[in-house]
Amino acid sequence: MTDPKPVTSNKLSKRRFIGPAVGVAGLLFLMMFQGGFFATGQIMPGIVGEKKTAEGETITIQQTVKTDDYKAIGTVRSRNEIDVVPRIIARILEIKVRSGDKVKKGDILAVLDAKDLTAGVSQGQEQLRAMNASIGAAEEQVKSARAALELATKDMERARTLFEKQSISKRDYEQATAAFRQAEAGLQRAVQQKLAATAQSAAAGQAIKQAEAGLGYATIITPIDAIVAERLADPGDLGNPASVMLRLFDPDSLMLEIPVREALVKEVILGTKVSYSVPSLGKTFEGTVREIVPSVDPRTRTFLIKVCIDNSVGLMPGMFGMISVPLKSEKNVIIIPESAIIKTGQLESVVEVENGRLLRRQIRSIDAGNGNREVVSGLNSGQVILKNGNFRG
Repeated sequence: MTDPKPVTSNKLSKRRFIGPAVGVAGLLFLMMFQGGFFATGQIMPGIVGEKKTAEGETITIQQTVKTDDYKAIGTVRSRNEIDVVPRIIARILEIKVRSGDKVKKGDILAVLDAKDLTAGVSQGQEQLRAMNASIGAAEEQVKSARAALELATKDMERARTLFEKQSISKRDYEQATAAFRQAEAGLQRAVQQKLAATAQSAAAGQAIKQAEAGLGYATIITPIDAIVAERLADPGDLGNPASVMLRLFDPDSLMLEIPVREALVKEVILGTKVSYSVPSLGKTFEGTVREIVPSVDPRTRTFLIKVCIDNSVGLMPGMFGMISVPLKSEKNVIIIPESAIIKTGQLESVVEVENGRLLRRQIRSIDAGNGNREVVSGLNSGQVILKNGNFRG
C-alpha cells in the first residue's frame, strides 16, 4: 500500500480562502440583482444609457414652498364635562338614567331619600312658631316695663320736688329713685329678651330655608343637554358629596386636545383649519385651532392646543385622532408625481432627459399625499425628467 500524500499548507490556505470568496461573490451578485444590473429593457443606475429622443411627457423640476406640518395624536374631549355628585348625604332611592342615555336640561337624573330632610323642615317650622310666640310675649313684657318706667319716672320727679322742699325725708326720696332704676333695668331686660327671641326666630327661619334647600337637593336634575357617559352608582347606595354618581358630556361641544412639543410653541397658528382621522370610526373630521394653552407640562415638555370640531357626529370623549397641524415655518421642496419614480427593491430612481439622452438618477423620497412624492435628495431645480418613469429602452 502506498501512503496518502500529505496535504500541504499552501493547499489548506487556498481551501480556507475559497469559502469566504464564494460568499462575497454571492453577496455582490445579490446586490447587483437588487440594483437592476441584470434587468433587460431598462436603463442602468447612474448615467449609463443614451436615447436620441425622450419617450413620453416630461417635467421640469422646480422647487415649491411647503408649510411644515406637525403630526400628532389628539384625544377627543368635551368642553362641558360634568361630574354629578349629591350635595347632601342621603340614601339613593332611584337613578333614572343609564350610560348612553340622552338627557335634556331640567330632566330628573336621580332621587335621594328625603325623609330626614322633610322632618327637619317640619321641626324648623315648629321652632319658628314657638319663637314667634316668644317674640309676642317679649313685646308684651317690653310694653309693661315701659309703662312701669314711666310711672317710676314720675314718682321720682315728684319725690325730688318734695325732698327739695323738705316735705319728705331723704329715705323716701331714695326709695323713689331706687324704684326708677329698677323699672329702667326691667325695660332693658324686656328689650333684650325680645331681641333674643327675634334672633332665635331668624335662626329658625334660616334653618327652615336650609332644610328646604336640602329637600330640593334630594331631586338631582341635569343643568345642560347632555349624554350620560358613565353611571357610577345604583339605588341603595349612600350618596354623598365625595362620590360621583353620573358623568355627563355635551356632544355638541367636542374638541380635540393635542400635545405639541414646546419647541413649536411659536409655530402653531390660531384659527388654522385642520383635518384629522379617527381610526375607530374610519372617518375624517374637520376642525379649527381655537385655543393654545399657555403652559408647558414639565414632565412631557409639551403644551396643549385645542381644536374645535365642526361636525362631531359619532365621536365620543376619549377617542383619539391622527392630526397634522400646519406650522408657521415654510421650506422649499421638490414634489414629483409617484408615476415618475422607478422602484427597484428598496432603491428609487427617475429618468432624466438631458440633451436627448435618457439618464437614470437615483433619488430618495417621502410620501407627499395625493399621489405625489417629496424628493429628499437626488434632484435639483431645472432638471427635466419623464413623468412616467416606466418607459421601454
